[in-house]
Amino acid sequence: MCGRYEFALKDDKKGRQIKNKAKEMNLVYKQGEIFPGDEVLCIVPKKDKIDLDSKKWGLSSNRQINARIESLRTNPFYSKMLSNRCAVICNGFYEWDPDKRKHFISSDDEYIYLACIYNSNNELLIITRDSYSDFKKIHDRIPVIMDQKEMLEYIHGKDIDIAKKDLKISDLDNDIKLF
Repeated sequence: MCGRYEFALKDDKKGRQIKNKAKEMNLVYKQGEIFPGDEVLCIVPKKDKIDLDSKKWGLSSNRQINARIESLRTNPFYSKMLSNRCAVICNGFYEWDPDKRKHFISSDDEYIYLACIYNSNNELLIITRDSYSDFKKIHDRIPVIMDQKEMLEYIHGKDIDIAKKDLKISDLDNDIKLF
């Protein structure tokens, strides 16, 4: 389950491009450690291209912040949100193990994208799946993580293969690569 994530735009070409576009659109969003309830930067479809938007993470009505991928098509609660796809851009996310130790989970990619759905109030839910590999030692759920190509397909309505991604877990001075 994703309860917090990290988002910081790098001072490189891509980071400056995103920052300038968001500024041009007067988008309000938080950088740093992101908590439920924060306004977050996300990528949304715009015809056959993409655009930026900001949305509130979590539903005001029931304080829900995540949605299980297994329930998306069967739970009527999500039916109106299924066609509203977006992706949160981040550097990684945080998870706590059973001993309450905080871990930062990231990848070798510059940014990772988390699959989301949103409602008519511009509130988004991060989609989660069963965890895998060594990550199960930390938590039984993990966000649906996409690379840039998968993110583009997902937000434009295509089903994607939610393959297991290589991730790094940072716990103090240890970096463990997961497969």
